Amino acid sequence: MMAKIAVLLAAYNGESFIVSQINSILSQLDVSIDLYIRDDGSTDNTANIVEGFDSLPHVAIIKDGESTRSAAGNFFKMLSCIGVDSYEYIAFADQDDIWDPEKLKRAVSKIVEGCHEGYSADLIAYSNSKGHAHYLKKSYPAKKFDYLFQGASAGCTYVMTSKLAALVVESTSKLQSKDFIGRSHDWLVYAIARAHQMSWCYDDYAPIFYRQHATNVYGAMSTVGGLLEKIKLVRGGWYRSNVLWIAEHCGAGETEKDILRLVRGNSFFDRLRLIGYAGSFRRKASECRILSVFFFFGLF
Repeated sequence: MMAKIAVLLAAYNGESFIVSQINSILSQLDVSIDLYIRDDGSTDNTANIVEGFDSLPHVAIIKDGESTRSAAGNFFKMLSCIGVDSYEYIAFADQDDIWDPEKLKRAVSKIVEGCHEGYSADLIAYSNSKGHAHYLKKSYPAKKFDYLFQGASAGCTYVMTSKLAALVVESTSKLQSKDFIGRSHDWLVYAIARAHQMSWCYDDYAPIFYRQHATNVYGAMSTVGGLLEKIKLVRGGWYRSNVLWIAEHCGAGETEKDILRLVRGNSFFDRLRLIGYAGSFRRKASECRILSVFFFFGLF
C-alpha cells in the first residue's frame, strides 16, 4: 500500500514559479498525496493561479482570510488545521522549487528503514537568471546540541511522521501568528524532534531544485553578499534571539539548561565557556569555528 502523505505548500506572491512547483508535487511517484495550499495574502496573481488547481482531486485550498505575515506562520496554520492523524507523513513545500519525482518515495523509504520520525536532505541551489547551480550539503552528522543553533536543512526537504507532526502541533498550539514573524519553521520542527529524543534522518541526496531569486526569504546565501547578510543578522541579535526562542518552544529541559544559561547570560566569561562547547553546536566543523569567533568577540 502506498504511503499517505499530506504536502503543505505555503504560497505568497509566487506567481512566477508556483505552477511548476505544484506540477512537480502532483507528479510524485508511488505515494498517495493530498496537496494543501494556503495563500498568505498575495498581492500578485498567486491566489487566482492556485484557484485553478482547486478542482483537481487531492488538491485542497485553505482559505481563512488571515495573513500570518510569515512563511512559518503559514506552515503552522496549515499544520494545525489539516488533521495530521489522517496521514502517515506530512511534508513541507515552498512555492518556488521543483521536486524530483521520487522525493517523497525516497524520504518514506529512509524513514521506515531507519525508524526515524523526521527526515531532511541536501539540495541543488540554482538561479536561472545567473545561469548557475551548486550542491548544498546539509547532511553532516548530528551534534549533541546542534538543534539549539540550527535547523536540519531547508524546510522544503522535510518529511515528518504523523507522530512528530502531532507533537509539533501540540508544542505550537498556544502560539499566535504574530509569534512566528522572524522565526524559522524548519528550525523549530527539528528542535522539537531532537529535544524529545526522536530519531532524524539526514539524507545525503538532493531531491529538490532549490530556486534562488530576489524574493527568497533566506535562500542559499552562498555569495559574499549572502555571507554579509548572515553576519548582519548575527550582529543584530537575531541569531541569539532565535536560539532562546527555539529553546523556549521546543521542549528543552535539563539536558540543555547549562548551555542556555550561558546563552542568556552572554557575559564575556559565559561566551568563553560557550566556546568550549561550540563543537557540539553546529554539524559542520567550519561553522563551529566561526561561531567560536562570534562568541569571543561578542558578536553573538
